[in-house]
Amino acid sequence: MNAMILAIGMILLGVVVRVMALTIAKTAPAGSAATTKLLSYGFLVGGLLIAVVNTIVVIGVGQVGVQHFLGNINERPLESGTRFINPFATIERMSIREQSFPPGGGVERIEAQTSEQLNVSLEVAILFRIEASNAPNLYRTIGSEAQITSQIILNSIRTGVRDAIATKSINEIFSPDRLLVQGAMKTEVQKQAGDRIVVVEVFMRDVQAPERVRVAIEERLQREQNVAAEVFQTEIIQERARQQVEEAKGIAEAQLIISEGLTPEYLTFFYIEQLGQLPAGSVIYVPTEGGIPLMRNLGGGIG
Repeated sequence: MNAMILAIGMILLGVVVRVMALTIAKTAPAGSAATTKLLSYGFLVGGLLIAVVNTIVVIGVGQVGVQHFLGNINERPLESGTRFINPFATIERMSIREQSFPPGGGVERIEAQTSEQLNVSLEVAILFRIEASNAPNLYRTIGSEAQITSQIILNSIRTGVRDAIATKSINEIFSPDRLLVQGAMKTEVQKQAGDRIVVVEVFMRDVQAPERVRVAIEERLQREQNVAAEVFQTEIIQERARQQVEEAKGIAEAQLIISEGLTPEYLTFFYIEQLGQLPAGSVIYVPTEGGIPLMRNLGGGIG
């Protein structure tokens, strides 16, 4: 718009200088009139060039342009690239890339109440983007991109997060699976924003509960760990007992097999076989029917 004002000014100045040139031509030397004439043409050509250039606008990659003039907004958004526009119109550029809120990797701290009416403090951030087709209507109803962020995003994230937390218990919020809570937040934030923006993702960075709740949660976790340790020890004891039972069964079965196989004939055979393996001079016990043991030396003679 400033460029168009400059162009119009140069054209008007060229016309004024041209009139002056015609006036000077009647009273001044020919050289002065020619110089003034050239100067007027220069202003006219410069103004026209600026006006022509002002009809061309370049919309950057990842941007959308909204064209407005004298309070009227063009409903057709200007997509990225080189576009021809009304030279008197003003262009409002908006980003249609994914953006984080708060910007720069910050977080929004929000106080909310759980379904048990317990206060928790959360650090939340969201990822969002503006639909190119919604840009003209957003500019008409809200304003610039900064105003959209402060009004839609900020209000939606605060209300949506509180509504989502109000449906969750303290145990659900502090459970290992936070994706369910984040999913509920995303749904509620999108509901608050409507179709004006697209909520890509909601991130819950940190949650702080009241002191008494934190103590209760820590005690519960400690009890669960103790129970888990006791269960583990019980399983070890049961496994050892099972192994001992199996070992006892094996010993009993082995003894049964041995006792069934120890017949008098086998014992006599085993006795004689062992006698053949004894070295000379060994003293052996010879059983008798009367029960009186006899000691004999394999080398000869009665012991």
